Amino acid sequence: MKPRRRHIAAPLAAAALLLPCAASPALAARWRDGFSRPAMLALNRLTACAPFPVAEPLVLAAAGCALLTLAAALVRSLAQRKIAPLARWLRGMLRACLILGGIVALLWAPVKLSGIAEAPAPPDAERLEALCAELADALKAGSGGFPEPQAALRRVPEVAGMPGCAVKAARYPEWMRAMGIAGLFAPPTGEAIVDASAPSELMPFTAVHEMMHLNGVADEGEANIAAWQRCLDAGGEFAESARLWALRYAMGMLRRADESAWRRACQALEGTPAARFCGGTAETATPLRLWGSGNYAALVSWLVEKG
Repeated sequence: MKPRRRHIAAPLAAAALLLPCAASPALAARWRDGFSRPAMLALNRLTACAPFPVAEPLVLAAAGCALLTLAAALVRSLAQRKIAPLARWLRGMLRACLILGGIVALLWAPVKLSGIAEAPAPPDAERLEALCAELADALKAGSGGFPEPQAALRRVPEVAGMPGCAVKAARYPEWMRAMGIAGLFAPPTGEAIVDASAPSELMPFTAVHEMMHLNGVADEGEANIAAWQRCLDAGGEFAESARLWALRYAMGMLRRADESAWRRACQALEGTPAARFCGGTAETATPLRLWGSGNYAALVSWLVEKG
């Protein structure tokens, strides 16, 4: 293959795979189980030795390199009074994006295409209010104690049923807060990343949710349901964290469905640790939808139907 054409190998391979996967979810599931999931697990274990998410310095280094080479190309263009150096920089950036995009697509796109969940119908206000009351009662009966973030993170692989893997706290959580996200799964490094500066009550469930993505669940609603089941089986602070997240989703839905019912539910939470979260969440907890898809609050509909 000619050097100038090597950069299109990854996107061409991805396209050759993704077109059949898009037409056949069964084929996508076989690729997910046979390649994507084992590869991401291997990447997670490979990067587990680093005490911080490898994805963060990689992104910073790539951004810094792009800016430095852009500055050099601009200087050469001005000195030579030609556009050629800048055009070469643009071609180089395009090649890098094509290669990276192809690699990410080979890892993650089949996971997304293997099963696209239907959006569940939102429950009515009466059933939402009943679920909020049930979750609130369970939280009141709990211990209300949560361990330090690092202690919780050490238990997450066991709770998620993925021993040998790791979930990491962001080294620079400011970018997560700026994007309004509590956690992120990075397929290129296989890393599950959480904001450890978030309220300690929320972090155990968030971390298990991100591990469900590592386990091959792309849909956000399905990842929440899988994380709920794992956390309830584990009990303790993980079960309480799961109930708190479910309560937040349910309160957000109740507020949109019936303001007066939401106010009653808020009054019932007064004087409890959960009261600070009675404002609920948006239907989608994050605007970052690059890796995942689906409705986070599908967990609420599942809990209502489950009874």
